[in-house]
Amino acid sequence: MRRVHPRVPYEPVDKGRARRAPFYLSPRSKKAIFALLAVIVVAVATVMIVRSFERANPIDATAVPVRVSMSGFSPSELTAQAGMPLRINLINLDNAYHTDGGGWHDLVLEAFRMNVSVEPLGQRVFSVPTDAPGTYTWYCDLCCGGKENPSMIGTLRIVP
Repeated sequence: MRRVHPRVPYEPVDKGRARRAPFYLSPRSKKAIFALLAVIVVAVATVMIVRSFERANPIDATAVPVRVSMSGFSPSELTAQAGMPLRINLINLDNAYHTDGGGWHDLVLEAFRMNVSVEPLGQRVFSVPTDAPGTYTWYCDLCCGGKENPSMIGTLRIVP
């Protein structure tokens, strides 16, 4: 016989049929619930991915899309004809929960005294003067290390 506390009466365990918990799920029910939850998670993830691709679509079809995120600019090199208008659609792929800079990015073109900022998951369309042929560098200065970060630098070539 096992020991019990002196002030607690001993009650033998019924060795008959085991008692079920008040709320019991059979193994089959557990598998069905798990499958349902897995389908819901996959559906939500798919919707989120599709929405993120929709946000990355340019809002101006006549502008050159330049996407920016913590991994850099894409494309990081642009070429334009001198005297021809160049419009850039700057698309920010980072969200507001980004730890460095709150998801904001910008495109700084010092040669033209331009600094165009774009909010998280936002877009901004702007024009760049193309009067002077040459090679110019742009960079993101809001986060990411600025000019010192090689992935956050781009080049604009204006050819005659």
